[in-house]
Amino acid sequence: MKTRKLVLIIADVLLLAVCIIQLALGARDTTKYFTLKENPDALEIITPEEKISLYKEGEDWFIGDKKYPASISMVDSYLDALASIRALDKVGSSSNANEVEKYELSDGKKISVTAKLGDKVLRTIELGKTAVSSSQCYATVDGGKDIYLLSGGIRDTFDTSVAAARTTIVLNLDAADISKASVTDCLAEKTWAVSRMGSGEDVAWNVSGDGAEDGFEIDEGKAAAWLNSFASLTTRDWYLEGTVLEGTKVVSAKITCAYRDIQVEFYSLPKENENDLQQYYGICSETPYRFKVNESTVKQYLKTLDELAK
Repeated sequence: MKTRKLVLIIADVLLLAVCIIQLALGARDTTKYFTLKENPDALEIITPEEKISLYKEGEDWFIGDKKYPASISMVDSYLDALASIRALDKVGSSSNANEVEKYELSDGKKISVTAKLGDKVLRTIELGKTAVSSSQCYATVDGGKDIYLLSGGIRDTFDTSVAAARTTIVLNLDAADISKASVTDCLAEKTWAVSRMGSGEDVAWNVSGDGAEDGFEIDEGKAAAWLNSFASLTTRDWYLEGTVLEGTKVVSAKITCAYRDIQVEFYSLPKENENDLQQYYGICSETPYRFKVNESTVKQYLKTLDELAK
């Protein structure tokens, strides 16, 4: 047999082998996709610990009867997880009680999620235990009896809570609209204020109160940075309604933004022992809910005029 003919025969055999392997792999591909074509405007997540009801009003999302503002990033993670679900394989049936227990799809263990658009149910999933990999779990989808192995860490996404779903934003103002901040150090009983008028290079600054003695010159850069810092206020956590908090008022501030006044107050909590870190909570006229704040935030509010001088 000529060498050229032998090479062609070997090439044909290899090509046939590749085709057979590809067909075999395709035949074993059990992946199934569940995709949404519409965007939900309401979610209900039931975990073994609590029920979280989220709903959209206008462009904003809220939680439950208390109408807590929801974290947009958390809501986006929920919606992304529901929009495209990848089922790697079918592993059982929810008609089989033993398999329901095996995959922890029973009441008290599973996480149930329902997504709606108006009164229309777009998606339901029931999430059981995680697989060997934490990025996979067992679940049923859209009321079907088949139990699937899902990929993508969807169980971790919906293993959530009302506290986790709430926004951490207390204030989110336009810094350019802040024209004045008046601060009172409640412990030292001192009050000072900084205000600005105009914009760009044409800004007039005014200071008043404790520290604004004759000849005081303000550093415009420091003053601008300080005023602008009032635009954003976040919390590590929110307190539940009814929580009893006994604290000492440390600072009271009035922020004038876009011709409206916003009141913010911070309180120090009693220490259980001297070695504990000082803890603080805040109240704000923009929300009825009390919140935790860091000591660095309190110190930022308490910058004195001396620290803003040239």
